[in-house]
Amino acid sequence: MSHFRPAAAGTDLSRPDGKIRAVETRTLGDGLSVWLDPMRDVRSVALGVYVAGGSADEEPEALGSTHFLEHLLFRRSRRRTGAAIARTTDRLGGDCDAYTTKEWMAVHARTPAERLPDALSLLLDLTEAPAFTADDVETERKVILEEMAEANDVPEDRLHETFVRSYWPDHPLGAPILGTGETVRALTRGRLVKRFREIFRPERTLLVAIGAFEPEAFLKLLSAERKKRRHAAAPLGPAAAARPSPTATRCAFHIPRLDLTQTHLLVGTPAPAYADRQVPAAWLLSVVLGGGVSSRLWRRVRERHGLAYHVGAGLTLHRDGGMALIEAATAPKKLPKLVRATGAVLRELRNTGITRSELRRAKDQVRAEIAMSLESTSSRREGVVRAWFFRGRPWEADEVIAEIEAVTAAEIDDAIGVLFGTPDSTGFGVTGPSLVGATVDDLAGELAA
Repeated sequence: MSHFRPAAAGTDLSRPDGKIRAVETRTLGDGLSVWLDPMRDVRSVALGVYVAGGSADEEPEALGSTHFLEHLLFRRSRRRTGAAIARTTDRLGGDCDAYTTKEWMAVHARTPAERLPDALSLLLDLTEAPAFTADDVETERKVILEEMAEANDVPEDRLHETFVRSYWPDHPLGAPILGTGETVRALTRGRLVKRFREIFRPERTLLVAIGAFEPEAFLKLLSAERKKRRHAAAPLGPAAAARPSPTATRCAFHIPRLDLTQTHLLVGTPAPAYADRQVPAAWLLSVVLGGGVSSRLWRRVRERHGLAYHVGAGLTLHRDGGMALIEAATAPKKLPKLVRATGAVLRELRNTGITRSELRRAKDQVRAEIAMSLESTSSRREGVVRAWFFRGRPWEADEVIAEIEAVTAAEIDDAIGVLFGTPDSTGFGVTGPSLVGATVDDLAGELAA
């Protein structure tokens, strides 16, 4: 079990240009981080409680325990029954939910500003202390096993999960967020309570508020609500050793799915960790490769050869490492042509780099996406948690844009080397009907040539 600390100290409210940050940060006496982003001209508030703990720091025999907790928090709290939680959720507007990643778990809500006190009270109740019963565990276990079966039926989900486990077989980031059937069936209430107490600690927690509120009034409300819920935390255990970066393992596999009419393709290569200095260049490179309708993959695979309805590329980044992914789906008989076209795009990228106009278009596209995301309280909330977890301080849109604009052609060339310069580190996975015209090893070899 790792004991989380932010990536860097985060109490300085001044920006590099000397202006005041839009996001205010407070660290309360018990270590809880509170980040506030008031917005004008909106009528809603997006709240979130984020704890640093996900599937990547679970013990092997407890895989899926964090996601299991995500479900159980809504069964009951010390102050509310499950039915009362459901009624409050609907009264807020029906937008109160949770999710688990490999690195954190979130409980969040979005509601009209006048419902802010109700929403905050609910989130604090849900995350206060474990109140679920043994019967709740058994009921939710059945739900989670059904969720796993449903995910297994979705070809993209099963392909992605199998790919990550095959590409990072010896690293915790390769473990499935939902756990396995074996581990989920074995989890007890006692083990789940232990997991709750490991991660739901003030010094591992961020509370975020974005939207229509006044910061000082919010802090007074928060203080009053927290006084109702004071409980002694369990003592910290010894800190775990730092986790190494994942090592890519070349893989090539086919998951037979005779019920599908298309073959789904996933190609992966190594990428830097989220906060690495090369990420802005890698981000732009992924846009040029497959991030829009002018991207190289889209123009070659779809517009020139008609091999797929959709083809794209992107980055999956974590604190310890990442991967670049290319995804597409096509008729089984067209798969060899799709692989050859994708391989040709990658070889051309390695040989000639990108053009000045492609770099400019990618920067413009990213700038526009960032600008539009600022109009959503939910998007801003999710940006805040990434800044907290990966940077340990507010990471404002102007700073992100400045980093993007500063990327040079030479840095793009370096990123090509990092992401696509070692074909032997390429992972290859497909799912669908029987392969036509080539084996999976043949296809993978052609792609990496």
